[in-house]
Amino acid sequence: MPAGTNPGATQANPVEKPLWIDPPSQWENIDQVGYVALPAIGATATIITYTAPSGRNGVIQKIANNFVGGGWVEGTGDILWKILVDGAGIPGANSYSAIPASLGSPANPVRISGFRIFENQVLTLVAFNNPAGPNGGVVVAGQLVGGRLVGFQYPKEYEADDIWI
Repeated sequence: MPAGTNPGATQANPVEKPLWIDPPSQWENIDQVGYVALPAIGATATIITYTAPSGRNGVIQKIANNFVGGGWVEGTGDILWKILVDGAGIPGANSYSAIPASLGSPANPVRISGFRIFENQVLTLVAFNNPAGPNGGVVVAGQLVGGRLVGFQYPKEYEADDIWI
């Protein structure tokens, strides 16, 4: 028996975490950032649109949204950012349907629990200038709204056919 071996020991196998926790091999980065002019009161502006490629699923793990300019008070709800999947709220992550405050900044996005995206889904980040906010929205004067979505995607063949959201 070679020195330093234990005949009763078993060999450890690496732990494989679910795909939505740790990126598998052949993963690709998702890093979308954008800024647009603040829309008129009562209007919505699309900041980011991202379509998951055919054959690829993924996870968004960090988000950011912000306001550049004057006339808005953080947290009032006069501006609401929304993250949508195929035009609706994110299944299982409804907290992102009406974001009233900045979450990080595009330069330093906030890590979140994450939400999954699936092939051909359209992910959008929008800003709504809310006339129902306490100040009746924000008067447009050259301000910008921005955001960032960060995560990864991988071949959908890596998942079981019965995967749930």
